Amino acid sequence: MKRVRKLDQVTGKIVDWTAVLLLTFIFILGICQVVWRWILNHPIVWSEEMIRLTYVWICYLGWVIAERADTHIRITIISSRLPQEVQKWLQAFCHVLCIIMSILMVVYGIQLIKVGMKRTAVSFPLNYAVVYVMGPLCNFIIMLYEIAALIECIVIGPRDYSDKDGGDE
Repeated sequence: MKRVRKLDQVTGKIVDWTAVLLLTFIFILGICQVVWRWILNHPIVWSEEMIRLTYVWICYLGWVIAERADTHIRITIISSRLPQEVQKWLQAFCHVLCIIMSILMVVYGIQLIKVGMKRTAVSFPLNYAVVYVMGPLCNFIIMLYEIAALIECIVIGPRDYSDKDGGDE
């Protein structure tokens, strides 16, 4: 169990720092794009495409971060009023659905990578497989988080998602 927690911590730090670095890269490249275009009258032709492709990576990393922190939006007005045992199996069912979705995203993502190997970016030499690899990679990590959450739900019980301030989510 110690190794699993250590792996989770290491993976979490890698994902967090990668997201921070990519967001910083997009910010700096966006400022450079504006300066070069409007002040120096010499636009960076590849910057817009690079920002767009990097944003795809950030979105996937954000999905992993939200999954790890269990902070996805959810509406619990009905489920929080159900008996504890029903909540447990409803949450377990939701975890199973997320695992199935992640498996499908990994399988079809690998196929997309194969297609991406034949394409390159328009304005700079980047193989699209590099962009598409984020889908299966992040969904594999999400699948692991969902499996852990499913086991926790069955063994310990359902998580309490009710609003601590007294209101409904």
